[in-house]
Amino acid sequence: MLGMSQRSATRIAASSRSASLPAPWLALALVAAGLALAVVLTHNYHRHLLAGQVSGCSISEYVDCDRVSESPFAAVAGVPISAVAIAAYGALGVLLALPLLPPFRRLASINLDIALALGAAGTLVALALAVVAALVIRALCIYCALLQVVTVALFLVLAWRWRQNRARSGSRRQLRGVGQGVGSAALALAVGAVLGGIATLGFESRALAAADRAVSVAALAEVSPYLSRNAFSFDITDSPGVGPADAPVQIVVFGDYNCSHCRNFDPEALQLADDFPGDVRVVFKFFPLDATCNRYMGPQQRSSSCLAAAAAYAAHQHDHFLDYHLLLYEHFQNHAPQRLLANAEEAGIEDQEAFLAAIQSEETLRVLQRDIDEGARGGVQGTPTIFVNGRRLETGRMPEGATRYQVLVHEIRALLRAAL
Repeated sequence: MLGMSQRSATRIAASSRSASLPAPWLALALVAAGLALAVVLTHNYHRHLLAGQVSGCSISEYVDCDRVSESPFAAVAGVPISAVAIAAYGALGVLLALPLLPPFRRLASINLDIALALGAAGTLVALALAVVAALVIRALCIYCALLQVVTVALFLVLAWRWRQNRARSGSRRQLRGVGQGVGSAALALAVGAVLGGIATLGFESRALAAADRAVSVAALAEVSPYLSRNAFSFDITDSPGVGPADAPVQIVVFGDYNCSHCRNFDPEALQLADDFPGDVRVVFKFFPLDATCNRYMGPQQRSSSCLAAAAAYAAHQHDHFLDYHLLLYEHFQNHAPQRLLANAEEAGIEDQEAFLAAIQSEETLRVLQRDIDEGARGGVQGTPTIFVNGRRLETGRMPEGATRYQVLVHEIRALLRAAL
């Protein structure tokens, strides 16, 4: 009898310890990471679909978060899946953090049961979405993939803790505190729903406001005979350019360093930023008409354009883009390796080895491929192709005898008047 009492006491003590397990810090850290990723995804979803902006993880034709956002699998009944993830992670955070408070320590076990069930459901959804992205959408969203990894990792951590908890408490399940457990679950779900709703409405409102601003600035451009009606979005965060980053008029120029028309237009493009100081930014993007790096070119279209573009971006990484850019046109169609190195020295780039490494770096290749893919989506077929606040300049519609510079000055003035 004495031995039986000791075993019972041991089980009771183990059960008591399991009910007051320490805070699951690893699980809480994963919840915080998942919540942050879900917030970023919700922000990008609304910004892209409502304001037409390109997210930072749209890198190539396959690695493209915006393609995933555009798919019918990105939302349910108009609510982004990422907003549902915010609600789920908010609920998990409450379930796991509530037992930190002394009055609720007894809820550690039952809250863990509820969190495990929620984590299992989230893992099934995450795996299903990963399969859909790979086989149906055929695009990879980096933030989505990270969120899926975090979701699976969180489920594994919760399962491990649940198994450890069950081993400590034995096979008997205590019914004490079930009512409080239901209450904490309801509280967790309510908090999660509020977080998801706030994120959805907040980001939606901001995206609509940004779209309204864009429409007001481009209102006159929509009826301009010289600009396309469709607007295109480009990622210009790390593109070289002149003029303030927040200028109301953004001129994006897709060029090729072996293109004589680009060489002739380049001084005019730079003049635009000088003519409208503070109001115009001219951004240079690369579209080499060279099959060496541009898969949209025919296999016979090979030149030194890809190498020249890579050297120009390497100079940008060394903060000497404009000088190098001008030297490429000064030594027109002379892009031999020795000439490119001489250009670098003339532009003030002292570390030649670092410059050569930058030309061949994955970052340079990524930017070139991004610009080429964006140009193809924007209808670029030759160079220079110019976009004014995302609207392509239709050179075939320009008045006879008018230059690109003259038409662009007219459009810039119209846009600035519309913005007043």
